[in-house]
Amino acid sequence: MLEAAYNLFVKILSLSAMASVLALLILATRFLIKNRLKPTWTYLLWIPLIVRLAVPWTPESAFSIFNLFPLETESALTFNIPSAQPDVGDLPVSGMNIQEVDSTKVAEITGTGTSKQAERPDSMTLVTPEIYDPYETFNTGWTPMHLLVLIWLSGAVVMISLSVREQLRFTARVRREPEIRSADILWLFETCQREMKVRRPVKLVETKQTAVPTLLGVMRPKLLLPTSMLHTLEANELRHIFLHELAHVKRRDISLNLLTGLLLALHWFNPLLWYAVSQMKRDQEVACDALALKHLASEHHKDYARTLLKLLETLTDPIRVAGAAGISSNKKEMKRRITMITRHKKITAQNTVLGLTVIMVLSGCTLTGAKLSSTSAPEKSVVIPSASQTKDSTAIDPKGTLLVEKNGITVTAKPTAEHALLHEVTVDVRGEVNRTFLWNAGEDETRPPSIEEADLNGDGTKEIFIRITTGTGTGLSMSEIHVLQPVTLEELVVEEPVETLNRRLKSSISHRNNHTYVSAELDGKHLTKVYDYTEGDWGEKIGFGAVVSYELDGDRIVARLAGAASISEFPLEVIVVYGKELTIESVQMYYGSFISPPLSEQDIKSLLEKKLPASGWTFGKKGDQYTINFMDPPNGVGEGLSYKINPLTGTVHDTTSGSPVRSLVNREAIDLWNISNGTEYKKELYKLLQPIFDTEGFEPIDEDWISGFIGDGYLFSNVRQGGREFTIKVDVFTGQWEEIADPYK
Repeated sequence: MLEAAYNLFVKILSLSAMASVLALLILATRFLIKNRLKPTWTYLLWIPLIVRLAVPWTPESAFSIFNLFPLETESALTFNIPSAQPDVGDLPVSGMNIQEVDSTKVAEITGTGTSKQAERPDSMTLVTPEIYDPYETFNTGWTPMHLLVLIWLSGAVVMISLSVREQLRFTARVRREPEIRSADILWLFETCQREMKVRRPVKLVETKQTAVPTLLGVMRPKLLLPTSMLHTLEANELRHIFLHELAHVKRRDISLNLLTGLLLALHWFNPLLWYAVSQMKRDQEVACDALALKHLASEHHKDYARTLLKLLETLTDPIRVAGAAGISSNKKEMKRRITMITRHKKITAQNTVLGLTVIMVLSGCTLTGAKLSSTSAPEKSVVIPSASQTKDSTAIDPKGTLLVEKNGITVTAKPTAEHALLHEVTVDVRGEVNRTFLWNAGEDETRPPSIEEADLNGDGTKEIFIRITTGTGTGLSMSEIHVLQPVTLEELVVEEPVETLNRRLKSSISHRNNHTYVSAELDGKHLTKVYDYTEGDWGEKIGFGAVVSYELDGDRIVARLAGAASISEFPLEVIVVYGKELTIESVQMYYGSFISPPLSEQDIKSLLEKKLPASGWTFGKKGDQYTINFMDPPNGVGEGLSYKINPLTGTVHDTTSGSPVRSLVNREAIDLWNISNGTEYKKELYKLLQPIFDTEGFEPIDEDWISGFIGDGYLFSNVRQGGREFTIKVDVFTGQWEEIADPYK
C-alpha cells in the first residue's frame, strides 16, 4: 500500500512541477496579450493545464519545453522507498478462510520453502555519493520520503473528505427547498433555454441557503435562486441571470470544476496551482458573461452590467463546493468584468486564429515530454543501494551470476544475506546504462529468466520485458515480470492480476451430503465443479494467490492464474490479457486441468494419440474447431465417422449433431465415445448434468433436460432457478456454462 502511494506521489510531484511551468506560461500569456484575446479564448487557455494535471502520460517531442527542464525523468529517479512484498514461499488465497493451514503445507504443495515476508525496494536509486548516507535511517527503517508520502496522502484524503462532506451537506439542505412554480418565471427561463440551445433539463429552486444565484449538480443540475432576489429583481434582470447560469450549463463548467477540485486535492501542496485555478475560475465567469452577451442586443449590454452591479451590492461569499457555480466576484474582479462587458465585440476570424495558435503552441510545448535517446543516457551510472537493502554497502560485490543475455541486454544476480530468494539483480543494456534492483530471482536451471523486447505500451519504443521464475512445485511454476523503459531502465507499473481477479470473480464453496460444491462466475461466464469428498482445508470462496505465470504474445502480456478452492484443489484457470496501458484488458475463465487451455494443435494431437489407434484417422482444422476423421467405416459398412474438438473446453463432439462424447482435459469424466444406444447416452448426460443442477439450484423446465446441441460440444437446457426461467448452454465435462437467449426463438 505504501509502495503504491509512493509511486503515485512521485508521479504527482512530476506532474505538479510540469503543471507549474505551464501555469506560469499561461499567466504570462494572459498578461502579455491582455485584451487582444476574447474572454472565451482566454478561458480556453486553461484547458491544457487541466489536461497536464489529469493525464500522466506524455508523448516525446523535440518541441517540448521539458527538453530544457527534464522534470519528469529526474523526479522519477530521485527518490526510492522500500516496500513489503511476499516472497516465493507464499501461496495467498484471497477470501479463503483457512485457519489451520500452516506454512509447511504450502511449501509441500508448491515446493517453494518458507512463507515469510521479505521487504524489498522495487528499484535502486541513482544518487551522488556526496549526498548519500547509507546509515542515515537504517536503524528505524524509515526515511524522510516515508514521512513526505504520508503527509501528502493525509493531506489529499483530508481535502477530498472535506470537499465531499461539504458537497453532501449543502446538497442535503437544498434537497428540501421547493421548486419555483411561478408561470411567468418558468416561461422566462424556458425562453432563455431555447435561446441558449440548452437541452438538458434544469430545475429552478427557491432557496434561503445562499444569497447568490448558484448552479448546482452535474447529472441533474438545479439553478438555486435566493428568495430575496425573486422579490427584488425585475424580469430583464432575471433574464440576465438565467443567461449567465445557462452558459455554465452549456459549457459543462460544473464537471470541469469537479475535476479541478479533485486534481487540486492531489496537488494541495502547490500554491501556484491554487492561484492558477482561482484565475481560471475568474476567466470562467468572464467567458460566461461573453456567452450570455451573445444572446443580448448590444443596447442591452449596459443593462447586463447594471444587473451585475446590483448583485454586487448584496454579494456575499459564494458556496464553496466543487459541484457548484455561481455569479461571484470580488469588487476588483467585478470592475474587470464590467469593463469587458462594455467593450464586448463579436469574435472575429483573426481573434480565433490567434486563440488557436496560442493554445496549440502552449499544448505542443507543455503536453509533451522530453525527447529521450540513448545518447542522453549517462556514460556510467553510479548505482548505490538504499539503506534498507543492505547493512554494509561496501560488502556489495559488483560481480554476479549471469542469469540471461540477449541482444546485448544482460541480467546478473547476486544473493543477498537477508534472504536466499532475494537477489540484487543488475540489468545492463548494451553497456550504455545499467541499474540494480532487489527482485525475487530463484535460480532454476530448468526455467531460466527470459528477456524480450516489445512495444508493450504503444509508445513506439520497445520496452524490455524480463520474466523470472520465482518458484516451482509439482506441476506448478510461478513467475514475476518486470517491464523497463529501455533508456532510463525505469520500471513501469503493470496491473496486479491477483487483486483484480479476487475482486471480479464471484464464487462460493459449500458442503453437503459428503460432497463439496464449487460455483464460480466471471463476467457472465460460469464454472461448476463437484468433489465427492468434504475433507481438507477448503475456503469459503475461490481465490488467487502465488500460482501466476506470465508470457508474451506479440506485443501483449498474458498472465495465467490458477484459482484455488483449497490448498490442493484448483478447479479453474483464468487467462488475463493486458492492453497498451499495461492494465488488464480482458479475462477468460477455463476449467482447471493438467494442461492449460485453450488447447493448441500439438496439445490435441498428443492427447488423441493416447486414445486412438495408430492409424486409420486424419487430423485437421475447420474454423475454430479441430477435426478428426476416421477413414474406414465401422465393420466396413456406411461412411466413416467424423468428430470435432473444441480447443476452449477440450471436448470431443460429433460433427453432425454436436453431441459431446469425450473430454480430453477432465480425466474423471464419463467417456461416452462407445455408447451407441440413444437412451443410454441421454442417461449418462443426465448424470453429468446432475451435479451442475444441484450446485446452482437449477430445475429442468421440461421433462427432457436437454433441449438441443449447440454444435461446438455444448448442449443447451431450459431451466428454472428461484422462479426465473431461462436457457443455459453448458459443457457437461468441464461444468462451464452461461445463460443464453433461447436459440429456437
